[in-house]
Amino acid sequence: MGIDIKPSGIVQQKYQEKICDITDDQDIKHIVLSSRPDVVVHSAAALAQFVKDKKRLHEINLDGTRHILSAAHEAKVQKLVFLSSVEVYGIDVKVPCPETAPLNPVCQYGEDKVACEALCKEYMQKGMNITIFRPPTIAGPGQNEPTLLGQVISAYKGKSTMLPGGGKTRLQMVNVTDVCTAILLAIDNPKSNGMIMNLGSDDVPTMRETIVALYEHAGKPVKITDIPQGIARLLVKLLHKLHLSPVEPQHLEIALRDYMFDTTLMKEILGWKPTKTDIQSTTDTYDWYVNTLGQKGEGKR
Repeated sequence: MGIDIKPSGIVQQKYQEKICDITDDQDIKHIVLSSRPDVVVHSAAALAQFVKDKKRLHEINLDGTRHILSAAHEAKVQKLVFLSSVEVYGIDVKVPCPETAPLNPVCQYGEDKVACEALCKEYMQKGMNITIFRPPTIAGPGQNEPTLLGQVISAYKGKSTMLPGGGKTRLQMVNVTDVCTAILLAIDNPKSNGMIMNLGSDDVPTMRETIVALYEHAGKPVKITDIPQGIARLLVKLLHKLHLSPVEPQHLEIALRDYMFDTTLMKEILGWKPTKTDIQSTTDTYDWYVNTLGQKGEGKR
């Protein structure tokens, strides 16, 4: 069963779907208690790029998590997997960053995720079997993050992509299929109980290498506009004030430095290993985007 605020479009015989606002405590409780699932995977969250109202963002991310945990506990759910985020670490992180690094979020989304993890720990103390994953950007089919999707659209249309600082840094991602594998492993492995683990790809390329590969995959001439760091900061700051920026200022700062995370725990405890590189995840996103447009009659080249 899936719970979301809008229909997913999934059509499978055994799949059921409930449309619900995660901030509605009573609706969440009714759905969970009436269905009595063995496992709950809590991946619902909102980003500032999509929800501008800070109060609403907080309600979705933190209050929604509180409602899910409360209902799951009352229903005696056997396992809960919570998708947190590497944004709990903030910007200036050790590379590769381990799970033991200090939590120093610099934006509300990161702060909310830290608070959600604290809620999970409270329910762990009540006896709940919970695993927390901290993924970076999850790429692949269904990706709608503005920066990555903007790069995909630029490649598709043969337009230029802007790279802050020349794209010399390494920005780790993880493929959606590898995240799903991690979730299934956590459900089946009792060693995951109470664990907090990073997710992420191996052999992270530079942003420039990824974009070049994206254009080559699209069959288009590589067009990159390098933006010096200082100018990039000024542009994002100005556009952010005008509510026109596709990225938050902290995301630009992340892009201007290496941002990678240690996945040793995942590999040692769950035997997990990413099967997709960041370049493959980016081209997967591209293929999904083109195929989706094609189904709407817009993606023919």
